[in-house]
Amino acid sequence: MIDIHCHILPGMDDGPHRLEEALGMARLAAASGVQRMVATPHLAGWDAAAMQQIVAQVHHLQRELNLSGIGLTLVVGCELRLSPQLLLRAGGERAHTLNRSRYLLVELPAFDYPSYTEAVIFDLQLRGLTPILAHPERNLGIQADPDRMARLVERGVLGQLTASSLLPAAERRTRQTAERLLKHGWVHILASDAHDADGRAPDLAPGLAAAARRVGRQPAEAMVVRIPETILADRAIANPAPRAENVESAYSRPATE
Repeated sequence: MIDIHCHILPGMDDGPHRLEEALGMARLAAASGVQRMVATPHLAGWDAAAMQQIVAQVHHLQRELNLSGIGLTLVVGCELRLSPQLLLRAGGERAHTLNRSRYLLVELPAFDYPSYTEAVIFDLQLRGLTPILAHPERNLGIQADPDRMARLVERGVLGQLTASSLLPAAERRTRQTAERLLKHGWVHILASDAHDADGRAPDLAPGLAAAARRVGRQPAEAMVVRIPETILADRAIANPAPRAENVESAYSRPATE
């Protein structure tokens, strides 16, 4: 499996503080079947210097993984806050993407669906980037109106669902929104968004099993294998959305129910 969203670099953001904690996360991920993982520290905006630091930290942690015999390959990325600030720069954007591909992991404010969302996304697309919206099921604006995610998907945005959002321990509204987005094919990738080895651990297996119960094993596995692999290889994604059987396509249904 491939985990495209994980805060594993020690001391970079709100992930692990020490190397030992990061190694513990890596061991858990490898034991659960994750072979490749994208390190995605939070960034508030375009920051070339920060990306250089991320690259250096990925190389350092990879050496430590190899020395420790942990079979996990790290890839460079970041989780970029979606804001009007992203409109102010052109050039060098691919330094911030996942494995220097066309795919950019972005997040919305947790408690808001800003009016500038579509404008910033459209601008990113004009630059040849494909935004991947991180954990849309946790955004209060999308919880209130999940069809917002449908409209973004119609415009070419990909959705990244957090694996733990499908589990019984998830907050009820988050889980309900996650199930609805998955059911309609409005999310395309399953990732851990892990920050530690305990409460937010990098174990995709339980979430994968939960997704498989809802959309079938093959579509669920595509969310952690085929689609992430295509992203990291910088290839176009054909028919990305897993969908439950007998669910009408989001592309042919009205914007509101």
